[in-house]
Amino acid sequence: MSRQSTKTDNKSIANKIFIRKEAIKNLKEVKVLDLFAGRNVLWNNIKTDKYFGIDIQENKGKNLNADTRDVFDNIDLSQFNVIDCDSYGIAFDLYKKLLTRNELQKGTRIIYTAITNEFTKIQNVAKQEFNFKHFYDKAPSLFNARAIEFFYEFLSKYGISEVNYYAIRDNFDKHYGYFIAI
Repeated sequence: MSRQSTKTDNKSIANKIFIRKEAIKNLKEVKVLDLFAGRNVLWNNIKTDKYFGIDIQENKGKNLNADTRDVFDNIDLSQFNVIDCDSYGIAFDLYKKLLTRNELQKGTRIIYTAITNEFTKIQNVAKQEFNFKHFYDKAPSLFNARAIEFFYEFLSKYGISEVNYYAIRDNFDKHYGYFIAI
């Protein structure tokens, strides 16, 4: 069994499409901001009224070709009621920015992917939020193995008390889900 961290695009396509359909099923309009759009595979067969994708790789799909983190602060979040943050790992930095932005509309569906294992590093934002930056360097695998727990606690700190998700456990702990901005 391999323990390498391989970045794969949409390994669970059917499951990811299902969670998106669940997230939007009660919306009258679907206006999507896709922060890591790739080839637009996940949204190609779902009816949307507005779709704006961003991806760092050129010629991957019909997207703004940019690093999401470089352009995120300049995006008017009030124009969207679905924000898809399907990144590799856990994008604590983007979730913090999302949940603290004034123009994020109440009721916005935020779709997430949280994937980790004991070898996947936790972002500095999370280390600072939970005040374990100093201890992390001494035993990173102990913290990394609990990254999913930290993610849900992180959401709770920003007022999110309910999430809808499914989990897959193999070499990685993978959670695919969504929550609704309050």
